[in-house]
Amino acid sequence: MNGYLIALIVFLAWIALVYYLHKRKWFERHNMSLMGPAVMWRTKRGRELVDRLSSHRRFWTFYSKLALWVCAGSMMTIMVLLLWEATLVSKIKQAPSPELILGIPGINPIIPVGYGILALVVGIAVHEIAHGIITRLGGMKVLSLGLLFLVFPIGAFVEPDENDLKKTTRSKRAKVFAAGPATNILVALIFLSLFSGAMMTSLEPVHEGAVATGVVAGSPIAVAGIATDSLIVSVGGTTISNATDLADRVSPNPGAPVTVQYYYQGELKTATGVTDGVVISYVAEGFAAYNSGMRTGMVLVSLNNTPITNIAALTSTMARSHAGQTVSATVMGLNSTSDAFEVNTSISAVTLSDKWDYYNKYAPSENEASYRGVAYLGGGFLVLGVSVVNVTAYSNLLAHPFGGDKSVDDFTRSWLRLITLPFVDLAPVRSPVSDLYAPSGSLAWMPDMAFWLIANSLYWIFWINLMVGLTNVLPMIPLDGGYIFKDAFDYALTRVWKGASREKVDEWSGNFVTLLSLFVFGLILWQIVGPTLNNI
Repeated sequence: MNGYLIALIVFLAWIALVYYLHKRKWFERHNMSLMGPAVMWRTKRGRELVDRLSSHRRFWTFYSKLALWVCAGSMMTIMVLLLWEATLVSKIKQAPSPELILGIPGINPIIPVGYGILALVVGIAVHEIAHGIITRLGGMKVLSLGLLFLVFPIGAFVEPDENDLKKTTRSKRAKVFAAGPATNILVALIFLSLFSGAMMTSLEPVHEGAVATGVVAGSPIAVAGIATDSLIVSVGGTTISNATDLADRVSPNPGAPVTVQYYYQGELKTATGVTDGVVISYVAEGFAAYNSGMRTGMVLVSLNNTPITNIAALTSTMARSHAGQTVSATVMGLNSTSDAFEVNTSISAVTLSDKWDYYNKYAPSENEASYRGVAYLGGGFLVLGVSVVNVTAYSNLLAHPFGGDKSVDDFTRSWLRLITLPFVDLAPVRSPVSDLYAPSGSLAWMPDMAFWLIANSLYWIFWINLMVGLTNVLPMIPLDGGYIFKDAFDYALTRVWKGASREKVDEWSGNFVTLLSLFVFGLILWQIVGPTLNNI
């Protein structure tokens, strides 16, 4: 069923339930009120907890100052990221779908419902409790605490005394607003440390081998039914312990059938009759491979009367040729009738292209004068039609996300890679990837199901808290960052414009922050509208 339809049905059922309970005055009897279709539940019980926590004044005084710096740094970071993303919109042809824009578990396809709701509840709770603690630290009243429901909890709130908040100093007010998003960001870092440092570092591969990270459509591997995330352990009787073993393996008879053994979902499987050899993974239109009739998924058996036993043999053969030269070629393709790979008799020769021409068209910034005259096929090639990595690649990525970073650019890329794990189906970690590993060391006692339940919960609490924190530090009203920025701008304005009245300062700062809020909203909207305009 369509996701939108499911969401609509659930929402309409919620509306009907709210209407029914409202007519029966159920909300009034349970200290609840309505805010449109959302239900606000207020309670005074949590005030005692907030008061007890805020009694540790020395710690919270330090924390409130730290929160301001965390928000300031995060605000600058997210604004730079938004401006950078705005420059990339012209290169994007497809806008993100509405489901991806809404960070709601069950509607957003990348956020799993269970983990998403757990992480959202944690994120909302720590955000609002932090607001409450710093409110009490500043000597202001907390009238009530509560939750906001729209089918499931979508928010929490601490209700400070508005008059106290208006009358207090800018510094105290800014600290109240900064406490929420800063706590989300700090909680995110703590849970990331637990996920990577405590859980993922304990993983050990169950078997040695090469993990398939991509399978070329129509290739021998694909036809054999070997899927992505399979662990290849043997090809033609040769043991494969890592990715290099597969790349370096010399095919004794390219084009002949071989047996491939691999693990998938923890089970050892055998594929027989897999056509051996180097497979064409892509071809560029207008260049040698394409012009000769070669297509993705075909097996390059020989070139220039030389058997192509592996990638090294192909490289060596090309090095002995030159651009413009016509050489013999033997290629096998899948016969859809027999479902077997057979020699394609229509391809017997290929006229080699110039490497300089290829790079001039597809990667001009990487082109070199030395490429002129160099023979080039204008395509990509993979052994058996599968790209592989060592089995430790996934576990190392999750356990050491910043390993080997030597520059700000490296660090930035690592962060982006870490945040985008859900988009490449590595969060939550599940079968068949989870079947590749088992916890070891101090966590070896833990059942696999419990281990991955905890590990995935830690990751999603990190992810949701980071998103909530970074969203709330945006300098736009009514987000926390907007109020922080307004007070900071207000203070700067009074220092520069010393003779101005309080009313004038309020007017100027209010107008400026309103314009800034519209600008930030425009940057976000541009990422949705811009790609659509590119297709007009």
